Amino acid sequence: MKFHTLLITVLLTAAAQAVEVSEKGNLISIENKSLRLAYDMKSGTYSGTDLNSSITVFSEARFTVDESGWRENDAPTRKWTSSKIDDKFGKGQKLSITEKPNAGYRLTKTFHISVYDNLPYAVLGFSVTNHQPLLARIGRIGVIDNAKFLPGKKLTNPQVLRGGAGAEKNRVENQLEIDAHNNLLVTGKVDGKRQSLVVGGLKYRDFLRRIQLNYRNRGKLTVTIEDPQGKRLAPGDTYHGVDTVFLDFSTVDPFTSLERYGLAMRTANNANPNPYDFPTLCGWLVSSGYGEGRHINDSKELVGQMELAKKSGILNYTPVGIRLEPDYYCNQNHGDTQQGWWDDKHWAQYKSLVSPYETFGKFCGKLHQLGGVPFTYIQTNMPSNDFAIAHPEWMLNNDISRIHAEHRHHMPFVKFDFTDPGFQAHTLAMWTRLGKQGLEGIKFDYPESGWCLNGGFEDKSHTTTTAYRKIFELCREGLGKKAYIHERNLGEYGTPMLDVTAGIVDLQRVWGDSSHFEPEMASRMGLRWYKNRSVFGYYPDGKSFKKMDTDARRTMLGFVGLVSGRLELGTSFGSMKPEEQHDLTRLYPVLKGTQSFRPVDMLLEGRKDPSVYVYRVNSDWSQIILCNNGDSQQSVTAPISGNQADTGSLGHDSNASYYLYDFWNDKFLGEMKGSQTISIPLKPLQALTYSLHQKKDHPQFLSTNRHIMQGLLDLDEVKWDQKTMTYSGVAKVVGGEPFVITLANNNHTSTGTKASTGKANITSADNGLSRLTLISDKNADIKWSVSWSKAK
Repeated sequence: MKFHTLLITVLLTAAAQAVEVSEKGNLISIENKSLRLAYDMKSGTYSGTDLNSSITVFSEARFTVDESGWRENDAPTRKWTSSKIDDKFGKGQKLSITEKPNAGYRLTKTFHISVYDNLPYAVLGFSVTNHQPLLARIGRIGVIDNAKFLPGKKLTNPQVLRGGAGAEKNRVENQLEIDAHNNLLVTGKVDGKRQSLVVGGLKYRDFLRRIQLNYRNRGKLTVTIEDPQGKRLAPGDTYHGVDTVFLDFSTVDPFTSLERYGLAMRTANNANPNPYDFPTLCGWLVSSGYGEGRHINDSKELVGQMELAKKSGILNYTPVGIRLEPDYYCNQNHGDTQQGWWDDKHWAQYKSLVSPYETFGKFCGKLHQLGGVPFTYIQTNMPSNDFAIAHPEWMLNNDISRIHAEHRHHMPFVKFDFTDPGFQAHTLAMWTRLGKQGLEGIKFDYPESGWCLNGGFEDKSHTTTTAYRKIFELCREGLGKKAYIHERNLGEYGTPMLDVTAGIVDLQRVWGDSSHFEPEMASRMGLRWYKNRSVFGYYPDGKSFKKMDTDARRTMLGFVGLVSGRLELGTSFGSMKPEEQHDLTRLYPVLKGTQSFRPVDMLLEGRKDPSVYVYRVNSDWSQIILCNNGDSQQSVTAPISGNQADTGSLGHDSNASYYLYDFWNDKFLGEMKGSQTISIPLKPLQALTYSLHQKKDHPQFLSTNRHIMQGLLDLDEVKWDQKTMTYSGVAKVVGGEPFVITLANNNHTSTGTKASTGKANITSADNGLSRLTLISDKNADIKWSVSWSKAK
């Protein structure tokens, strides 16, 4: 009897979670336990309702294809079907509504709404059939077109955050007016309770995404899938759109919703960005005024830098990337450059490859021998004039008639056609050759030059978006999955900064040429934390130590090491001071996986740039960055517990006690109750990194001196054995450097210590702390243990 009762309960629970499609009059609804999307078959509009709050988030939305709403439309024929789905997001159902015009020139269109059994979001997609005898080109698909946002409700304290890409500014804006690419967060209070909407691009291939919210105009919300050229569709053909939209209006917490979006975007695009687990020395940056102004940007000098790096001992901590930038521009030599030729002969001709490393094979080989990671650089779509003359058939429109016209170096009139089969073969052969020669990473400079608004493609099936993606796809195919691909998209000349390279590119740059650090750099990266490591890495250009004191250097390293995805150096190994190199090594290895530091105070009033970033290791431990973004000394505060979106809290237990430890100053800041607020005085523009641990009833570690994550990446297998009164673990010790673990005794007294190799010593410190020091002659994973007795 109990078994049958349990079985019925399980079945009812499963049924409650399953997606349902129902028909009531003209209304066709698809819903799960979290959300409902209801389509009116008579009016051709639909609405979205959050079933947790019973709030209609939007209504009167239309699904459109190249429609602006001004042309009259005879009543079309609408039909619907539903089908089961079981894909990488799970099980659910798809509702498809097809609209076929009875007259006129409009195309037959199908709107797809996918809802999953156990997910609080929907996926929107489309198909189009060209039943006309004319060639069609689809340019704008409105999946939520001209909808009323929160009809009949008022959103108080409204805030929006655009889904930035490249060097686009993205800060929380206290308004409901926005025109954004990629994705959007809208959050605020309805009747005193938080309501949030996250919508944006999910799967990318042929189109970009655009989200517009105009609350003054009766609260209109529009989400479109667009491309400047559009998708070509021959008579009689059906195009099943690959590009989709993520829609979540039932997750209240904006942090959770955005992180769920980032992971969904990762899944949809098979994104797995390679982590830059090493610093990269940039030959151009060091040679420029941003660095040291001395020439090292050729193969011989950069090999010399790698030799200095090896001699310095940094390889005990991390490999080193070395980037040679063949950046000879077309404002010289009548426009003849290396670009398009991309071979040893031309790289040597323009003094990038010099003897004895006059080929990329020799350059990469020597760097590998020394323990380096070889990188180089390409001007994305800026053909050398002599190359264009040699291969006019590989240019857009097969046309070089404007080759004589002067232009800004990165906006030529004559451009490569990356859809041309011949040029594709040429480019792929180049990448394959470089990959075999040992090249591991590439910087695409001025990628905006590859965004071809006006088409001119040899392969007419391409959109502007697919032609742009092809540039990077060829590189990925030739260099392989493990190659590091960097897209330097600064939005030159109004080119949109987009996420369309998701799943191909590893890294995007968020700032123009620079070597300093400022709070907004952290914001541009930190406010994309939900895509960082999940879909892309982000970084704020290279950094030079030359004008940074200790506090400024550690502020920059903390943010670049933890919030960014890459450290690029403008300080050479020949001039790097020991203390600068020491601080740099605290960042490696870098964080892996998909989790990043949350900017938990981003919604608080008056915080233009977030001041509190939190990485939740587990329920008992968080790593914290506190930053004073002002130009005078002030205290930065963060409640340990409380609603994170409302208070900017660290999100811990109000009833527990916690220890706080300052990494850079190697300082214990005491014990605090979970109901208290951390308040730290910081110098102007200073950021420090802290570890927060819940207090235990036995000895526990609080920090290490080895790594800025204070034990997460340099300690393993840490455990307390109550029976033997032993605290033990494994430390990743660097040869020749004392590895210090700071321990809280918690009313215990140490009685001895052991180590599997090297030397181990434990000493008492103030405030009920102990220091365990491990020393090894070489790099080693050392098993250690400390025996304890209960203090009397």
